[in-house]
Amino acid sequence: MAVFSSTLFLLIFLWNTELGAEGREFHFGHCRLQRAILQDLWRAFQAIRSTVQALDNNTDTRLLRQEFLQNASLAEICYLNYSLLNFYLSNIFNKYHTKAEELGILTPFTTLTNNFFVILKKLRHCKERGIFSLSESSQRKFQLFQQEFIKLNPEARLTKALGEVDILLAWIDKAFWP
Repeated sequence: MAVFSSTLFLLIFLWNTELGAEGREFHFGHCRLQRAILQDLWRAFQAIRSTVQALDNNTDTRLLRQEFLQNASLAEICYLNYSLLNFYLSNIFNKYHTKAEELGILTPFTTLTNNFFVILKKLRHCKERGIFSLSESSQRKFQLFQQEFIKLNPEARLTKALGEVDILLAWIDKAFWP
């Protein structure tokens, strides 16, 4: 585990220093998320999509539902993105690392992890400055996601959540693209 943490830190550091001029700027009000490249996230997900989704046997279950965004304010969408990014980093990416290595998708998986980390870090600064606020509705929507996640067995929930990253990327795009 210590080797994984050291490797992850090194990859994040290298990724941050190499991003430079290629970085795009995402906006949420006055919060600007520099260096988060949505195209890289999409490419990384496309590289793992078929592998991960082929392992998903719960095709009737949906964790990230479109109705979560219906009638949602930009602040709610931002809160949901923040909560989901944090959840993915804490509960999915760190537990799927070994599986990603076994499946031969470690490089794009690491790209996803690193980009999620950078976006979350920027959003955390926005949250601390009070740029987006917590609403009861957005909390309830996030809790619904967590309830569906917990209903699945441990292996299935990780696969399902990772297979739905494209939905999360679309939400990030909707919330932050100028």
